[in-house]
Amino acid sequence: MVSRLPVGCRLTAIFDSCHSGSALDLPYIYSTEGKIKEPNVAMGAAKGLMSTLTSLQRNNVGGVISGVTDLVKVASGNAQKADQRTKATRTSLADVISWSGCKDSQTSADALIGGRNTGAMSDAFLKALEQNPNPTYQELLVGIRSKLSTKYMQKPQLSSSHPIDTHSMKFII
Repeated sequence: MVSRLPVGCRLTAIFDSCHSGSALDLPYIYSTEGKIKEPNVAMGAAKGLMSTLTSLQRNNVGGVISGVTDLVKVASGNAQKADQRTKATRTSLADVISWSGCKDSQTSADALIGGRNTGAMSDAFLKALEQNPNPTYQELLVGIRSKLSTKYMQKPQLSSSHPIDTHSMKFII
């Protein structure tokens, strides 16, 4: 959907659904500090090693092979090459921003708030805007996550089709 958008087009998408962290498959994902999240090579290697050891303990030959393959990818730099390829192919000339209810590995909570059924992230999004009607993208992400953190495990995600300055750029639709 994003690749076909023309230059100058603006799309702001809000997904309050399970496993929606990369719903639009945008290359730039932001932390609450406003920084672009980069692939964590050490974390990837540690996860691959743990997966391999667990599979070995369970005599799961397929899991061992998969874990070793993942470790080789990390060691050879293929994980970083994949990140570079993603940024090269998924960057768009259109201005695309995506708000997701949670990470890809999480579920988005349904809630009954004020007598109505709603998504927990949708409610937090609106409340964060009520509290701060003119936020930067970073302030809005922090506000949404803060409102959810007391009751829910989900971590809403902010992503974009090209790098943005989340510290100073004001949220617009």
